[in-house]
Amino acid sequence: MNGWLSRSYRWLVRSRSRGQAAAEFSLLLMVLMLGALGITTFAPDMFAAFTMYVCGFYIVLGYPLG
Repeated sequence: MNGWLSRSYRWLVRSRSRGQAAAEFSLLLMVLMLGALGITTFAPDMFAAFTMYVCGFYIVLGYPLG
C-alpha cells in the first residue's frame, strides 16, 4: 500500500464516538435513500427514451413494429 492509501485507510478505521458514528451512518443512509429515490423517479423516463430509440432504429431499418 502506498502512503496515500494507508493514510485514507487509517482515517476510515479511526475510533469514533457513538454520536459521530450515528451521524455518519444517518448521512450515508440519507444519501443512499436519495439515490434510490432519484433512480426510481427517473428510470421510467430513461427506459421510455431508450425504447423510443430502439423503435426508431428498427423503423429506419424497415422492420415492422408490433
